[in-house]
Amino acid sequence: MDSKKEIYEIEFTEDCRDEIREIYKYISENLVAKQAARDLMRKMKNIIMDLAESPKLYMKIEKKDRRKREFRRIVIDNYIILYTIDEDKKTVYISHMYYGRRNYL
Repeated sequence: MDSKKEIYEIEFTEDCRDEIREIYKYISENLVAKQAARDLMRKMKNIIMDLAESPKLYMKIEKKDRRKREFRRIVIDNYIILYTIDEDKKTVYISHMYYGRRNYL
């Protein structure tokens, strides 16, 4: 039996990249908390990189898109990251990052 673990690719949607930039800018400039912004980005990166080996680590949510993809949710501090898994392509798509009090469903 082969115990080699499958590694998934991690891809960010362009929308998510924009959302992350906006969150970083808001924390570092509006809240004048550059170190907090860097810490959040580091924490987010570490958690997302874990998905390469364990993409089903986080729970499914009730949100589905028009292609009927299931979303999963990661909570990091006051933020929520939504992602989907494409088993055929062995890819995790990081779709969105929202402030936790925003209605993302």
